Amino acid sequence: MQREEQEIQRMDGSVHHIVPSFFICPISLQIMKDPVTISTGMTFDRESIQKWLFSYKNIACPITKQPLSDFRLTPNSNLLRLIQSWHLQHASSSTTKFAEPNHDALMKVLLEEIKQPHLQVKSLRKIKSLIQENHGDNSRISCIRDDSVFSLAVSLVVQTELPGIPQITGNDTPVIAEAVSLLCLLSPSDEALKMVSQNENGLLICSLCSIMTQYLSNLQLRIQAALVLKSIFEVVDDIYKEGLKFEFFENIIEILKDQNSKHGSMAVLAILIRVLSYGKNKEKAIKGGCTPILIELLAEEDERHVCEMMLVVLEKLCQKAEGRAAFLSHPAGMAAVVSKILKVSHVGDDKSISLLSCVLRFCTSSGEAAQEFMEVGGMTKICLVIQSGICNSKTKEKAREILEFHFKTWNKSPCFPSSFKA
Repeated sequence: MQREEQEIQRMDGSVHHIVPSFFICPISLQIMKDPVTISTGMTFDRESIQKWLFSYKNIACPITKQPLSDFRLTPNSNLLRLIQSWHLQHASSSTTKFAEPNHDALMKVLLEEIKQPHLQVKSLRKIKSLIQENHGDNSRISCIRDDSVFSLAVSLVVQTELPGIPQITGNDTPVIAEAVSLLCLLSPSDEALKMVSQNENGLLICSLCSIMTQYLSNLQLRIQAALVLKSIFEVVDDIYKEGLKFEFFENIIEILKDQNSKHGSMAVLAILIRVLSYGKNKEKAIKGGCTPILIELLAEEDERHVCEMMLVVLEKLCQKAEGRAAFLSHPAGMAAVVSKILKVSHVGDDKSISLLSCVLRFCTSSGEAAQEFMEVGGMTKICLVIQSGICNSKTKEKAREILEFHFKTWNKSPCFPSSFKA
């Protein structure tokens, strides 16, 4: 102990007295005031173990999980004298540093507490704090490593009953909110995430989608549900990406509108990229108003990766006639996409050109789209793409195709580059 204090003193100029770990109650994580030993040989602070046994009606040791043969609390006089002696020795110290707690022991206690409905919210918050205190290094806590906490959080979200965990009711919004928040902090293996997400025909996916459509007044909960769904859609089979409800797309688009949450917006964009190619999801997203929202956001966005994701989603939507109609009906649609050419990245260029190619290919009978494209500088950008040395051959080929769509109309314009005229 003396050596540890000296080492800390050399580092920051002050003395931090390390509290021996066996002075700390495994339940409260505080220095024990009245240490008592139970029949399993484990020692706790009297107040904490009394609550555990008599208030919460537990019949097993919080640490070993062994059933107690009796409930007598035997004072640990030797340990009490050591604690009192330590207090006297360091009474004048200004700073005390606790020894690292036993994370596994604490987590086991918290998992037992969750069996008590009135303690679920408090216990979930403690588990989140424990994870955050470890700065995401969950390898130090064995029950997180083996995905038991993940399974517990999922059971609370889907409102199913695990052994010893009572089923929550539909009114327990705080429990669901804390459970979803906990899921955001956990990092289960891809295999575990896929297995749990696909269990019972995708019950977890359905539950998270329902959260996003039912808890309209709780934006934070809906954003956290979107973050979990983003991870899920990265690993589940394609069949689980089909059949998403129209209301789901309506509500994730609402998250897109809220620019106070960058993480939420990025999660929604990632979800759309993953699911739009399946079932009738494109039609539902278009009907939900996704196209105009993305155009408005794209016009104001400068961050490279966000622009790329928005262009990917817009291009997918414009593969449908309804998506192209929505794109062309927006006064800023053409200008927003053209402005990103040669400004974002190679990916941004490719997606912008692909999107414009899709729109203009199906609008050859309409001179309005061709005229608007010319007016917002699209022709100049297309010619620069063809002549540039930075765009790949595939992108250049798509740009040449765009020239061919309305060549007769554009060829007559004084704005059309003479080097490209027939």
